[in-house]
Amino acid sequence: MTQTTDLRAELVELRAERDALKAQLAGELPQATRWLQQKVWRQAAALTLLNQRVVNQRLVLRTLDQLGRSLSPAEFQAATKSDAQAS
Repeated sequence: MTQTTDLRAELVELRAERDALKAQLAGELPQATRWLQQKVWRQAAALTLLNQRVVNQRLVLRTLDQLGRSLSPAEFQAATKSDAQAS
């Protein structure tokens, strides 16, 4: 199901990009600019989310290090599973 959803999202994105390029070629620069600006905003939001996840993971690892222990196998498996679902 996720793969189908990902493919549909990619198809929608490609169609939007095609339409923006057509608008640019037709001289409708504001429409093309709006699409590009929205794409940049989406990428910035995704990057911010990814950065926050990295910061959170570093905090957990530093906390565990200060406690003098590492992740248990069950904790590692749960973290890996939730990280894969978040992607």
